[in-house]
Amino acid sequence: MNFAGMLVPYLVAFAALLVLGKLIVSEAGEERKAVDGEGGRVEFTPNRRSYWGVYIFLALLAYVAIASLILGLKAGMAPAAMCSGFIVFLLAAFPGSIIADEKGVAQVYWLRGEKRIAWQDVKSVILNDKKQEIRIIGRGGIKILHARQLPDRERLLALLKERAADKLPGAAAVKTVAPASLTSVP
Repeated sequence: MNFAGMLVPYLVAFAALLVLGKLIVSEAGEERKAVDGEGGRVEFTPNRRSYWGVYIFLALLAYVAIASLILGLKAGMAPAAMCSGFIVFLLAAFPGSIIADEKGVAQVYWLRGEKRIAWQDVKSVILNDKKQEIRIIGRGGIKILHARQLPDRERLLALLKERAADKLPGAAAVKTVAPASLTSVP
């Protein structure tokens, strides 16, 4: 049996999944801005390249799952189960679109539905500059995450300062998490 001939398909599949993974987690470019909608609604949606990366990644995993189901009696069901589980995980973990309007801020996921925090229910905002994240925490432990795949971070911060300022105790309510390399240890 030719070892190189057997190894090449695995290397090609690994390289394709690596490129697709990079597309999925790629950050929104500076030129991308949030989309203004009707009635003061502002939408922060992930990059198109992130969406296409997810679609193709899911298609490859679905192909492996279906192929292993067809060959299941001979090869076993473990690949189909693993691919199916990873598909569900990816759909649940992909950052959802954030929608801000006059009532509050919401995040819509593919599988997990919608999380909503009214402006008056915002308890704290945590900025993590290292990960380029904004965490909005509301009453009841509801968390909304603006990840690096979502555009216009500055616009969301301006909306938070404008609409949730009465519930946040001034500048102290907006906490910044410094990178670990910049913090000093006594």
